[in-house]
Amino acid sequence: MLATVPGRERGAARPAVALRWAEPTAGGAEVSAPYLLTTAVFDGSPPALPVAPGVHTHADGLLVWPHHGSLTLHTRGAVRRLVPGQGIWLPPGTPHDSWSDPGSVSCYTYVTRAAIPPHWTGLRPLRVRRALQEMLLHLDATSMPDDLRLRTQRVVIELLEEDPHPAIDVPVPEDARIRALADDVMRDPESELSLEAWAARHALSVRTVSRAFGRDVGMSFARWRALVRMSAATTLLAQGRPVNLVAHRCGYSTTSAFSAAFRRVTGVSPTGYLREQTVPAQGER
Repeated sequence: MLATVPGRERGAARPAVALRWAEPTAGGAEVSAPYLLTTAVFDGSPPALPVAPGVHTHADGLLVWPHHGSLTLHTRGAVRRLVPGQGIWLPPGTPHDSWSDPGSVSCYTYVTRAAIPPHWTGLRPLRVRRALQEMLLHLDATSMPDDLRLRTQRVVIELLEEDPHPAIDVPVPEDARIRALADDVMRDPESELSLEAWAARHALSVRTVSRAFGRDVGMSFARWRALVRMSAATTLLAQGRPVNLVAHRCGYSTTSAFSAAFRRVTGVSPTGYLREQTVPAQGER
């Protein structure tokens, strides 16, 4: 059984509050001396301490990773949906917000500034392999002498590596009106509504929406929606869903069309991704 550890992240579903990037809530350091890192685990139960909603920062570095299910990380200008094995490194002071799908177990590993490798200067995808996940959870749940804990923490940091198949970045428009439309599309990736229909639903002109996507994300609405669908597809594939079902859930009428689109975005086939990313059942721990 995983314990919920106090922290500033949220294990709940997508937040209802507006994201305020200009004035993020500032958080202090989470790691106590002399330790190098600590991990907060959210398993859906109420947190032990109040958790601040909305965009916030940390004085420590932060590795965001799901242990079970999926986790959505929102940074300024982009949304990433993470599945087990994937992690995102956020340097100290990076504004962010996150939320988990129901039934997920989400983990946040805080790293003190003194232990951050010199080349980890920006946001980057890191692979958090199953064995490394277990080491982090073991450190969190087990008492041990300080010298052993510090040696193990150093090894954990050394074992973190760049992810060859990082989470798909889905850029989001800056305009709050267009972002509301984008959020609706991301919640319903299989929808076949046209750009015209989405614009009308939000009382916007097609020209306004098209200009915002071209200006803020550098691509057309159609290409952006394809990224949204591929991001959703990686989550479903990691859960072990059949490729034909994933194709349908992501708005594709045929498996072949979905497979071709998936390969264009990720560089691998859905079955290849499925072999690499399928997660063990939660009870396997």
